[in-house]
Amino acid sequence: MLLAAAVATWKGWQIHHGKAAVLAYVLGVLALAMGVWDLTRKVPTPRV
Repeated sequence: MLLAAAVATWKGWQIHHGKAAVLAYVLGVLALAMGVWDLTRKVPTPRV
């Protein structure tokens, strides 16, 4: 997800203005948040 965030942000930077750039930035932020959440969450303990 962190790689997806980097690519989306880079594409937004290339487009640089307009609705497509804003969408790319939003997707980059969401992918970054999901990547950080996945790396920092605790692994659930299995129930016995």
